[in-house]
Amino acid sequence: MMLIEETTVPDAALPVDAFKSHLRQGTGFAEVDLQTAVLKGFLRAAIAAIEARTGKALISRLFSWMLPGWRSREGQGLPVAPVGDLVQVALIDAAAAETELPLARFRLEPDS
Repeated sequence: MMLIEETTVPDAALPVDAFKSHLRQGTGFAEVDLQTAVLKGFLRAAIAAIEARTGKALISRLFSWMLPGWRSREGQGLPVAPVGDLVQVALIDAAAAETELPLARFRLEPDS
């Protein structure tokens, strides 16, 4: 089973100003933006840690998921929630030939 993050969290979605305020960083210095890249890295690491522990996506983005087979014919749990949309479902055979399945055959059930 392999979950791949296709799009990353955009910089604009990171609460850098709120984080700076929380840290009570000084203002008015010439190097005011010097730590911004470091703080973005800390925020990305915190988001990744929380998402890994909870299985919940904090900020919307695209993922792809590959698995060797369905657990049951009735349904398949997804490794991350909430899922807003299915974009594509495809079967890949041993010869790596891909067959796209109609999305109408699938439905998402709300997560608790």
